[in-house]
Amino acid sequence: MQINEHRGLRRPGAAQLRAALLAAAGALLAAIGAAQAGQSALRGQSWDSIKRLPDWSGVWAPAPPGAATQGSVQGAPLAIGSLFGMGVPLAPKYAAIRDERMAAVRGDRGLDKIPLSNSGLCLPNGTPSNMGPVAHEYVFSPGRVTILLEDSEIRRIWTDGRPHVPEDQVNPSFSGDSIGHWEGDTLVVDTINIFPEAQLFIGQRVTERTHVIERISRAGNQMRIDTVVEDPELFTKPWAYTRWYNREAGPPIDYERCTEADRVKKGDHTLLDIDFTPRAQDKPK
Repeated sequence: MQINEHRGLRRPGAAQLRAALLAAAGALLAAIGAAQAGQSALRGQSWDSIKRLPDWSGVWAPAPPGAATQGSVQGAPLAIGSLFGMGVPLAPKYAAIRDERMAAVRGDRGLDKIPLSNSGLCLPNGTPSNMGPVAHEYVFSPGRVTILLEDSEIRRIWTDGRPHVPEDQVNPSFSGDSIGHWEGDTLVVDTINIFPEAQLFIGQRVTERTHVIERISRAGNQMRIDTVVEDPELFTKPWAYTRWYNREAGPPIDYERCTEADRVKKGDHTLLDIDFTPRAQDKPK
């Protein structure tokens, strides 16, 4: 260090000054890098930037079983049986409920006791089963990806960097509270706050603790969705599976009409101990 004889103060030498400048420059570069990383994750914040997102236009219809030959998350492709909960790592309590339900599906209780899905009862399937065996479309807008499903359900995924809704403002819905970000051309979606009447699979509801993580990406003319569902009450371990969809160059998805009066056409009036008999004034004429 050098001493200023006039004021008695110490001033840094050249080596120390150089080190300080290098440290400041490093901090600045790190800040710039973090900002760029944030901007990369928050892609699609304007109509112009949406043009640089991957092309997910068209209708994406469920691929036939066994049609996908590529790998899946944690080696867990989605099997037909999982639509009824077969192969799902359920806790013993819920596994017993599933087995009892499958006995009804096989007709062991008689054909009038076969449980239907939410959609069979004209109710929303909800997340995560709403991405099941139905076609869907993607709509990009600034800060949001919207999924239009063939059964008339809608999912809104916020990609503007917002967090999940605070606990004191939670308002559960069938689709849940979904936020997402881009990792390259993969959309990563995190969903919580799902309405407890939403369907995990046919005959099984989610709980207030259900947490769904999806990674959506396009592979040629197929869409791949790797899903992990976490719920310490329902599962012995997270349920991981992959769904595949084929791109169809057809017309947009039509709205599916399903009203209280239509429920009777779906099956028995009292399925799942719910009386779906339409009121006299609501009966079709």
